[in-house]
Amino acid sequence: MTLENIYYIGQTIAVVAILGSLAGIYFQQRQANKIARSDMSQRVSSSFSDSMRELMSNPGLALAFRKVMFERSELDPVESTQILTYFNLTLTAHADAYLAYNEGLIGRPLLTTFDGNTAWYLTAPAFEREWRRVRRFALYPPNFCDHVDAQFAKLFPDHAAAPQAVEAPSS
Repeated sequence: MTLENIYYIGQTIAVVAILGSLAGIYFQQRQANKIARSDMSQRVSSSFSDSMRELMSNPGLALAFRKVMFERSELDPVESTQILTYFNLTLTAHADAYLAYNEGLIGRPLLTTFDGNTAWYLTAPAFEREWRRVRRFALYPPNFCDHVDAQFAKLFPDHAAAPQAVEAPSS
């Protein structure tokens, strides 16, 4: 065996080692991406459950929610502030979930949970009016607003108070 043959064998072994290293890095990166997706899903899911927990642990907020969703009765100014703030926090969590889904960071089932919850909330006139207001002032990205409207129309096609897309205020 000549030095040249030994050199070629060494080069071949080096190429195999490099390819093996690249394959290892590839699989590590895939695993890291799965872990990151799982972590993002957990955080997004936590924002949903935290809002439910807040609703159930705060008697005043729970009462205002009951008035809005089930009794359709008038709210006093404090109740109105509480429940509309709650609604906007849930919209913000939903918008975060929508953006994470579009970036491939969470799966469709988790986004569907937010879609159904927001659509159900929009069946209440107080929440529907607030939705029109936040759309008018462009507080959320237009593609998210269109998504919410589409999900509402899909889940509640016969609802009398269906929110309509509104124009953003002109500057």
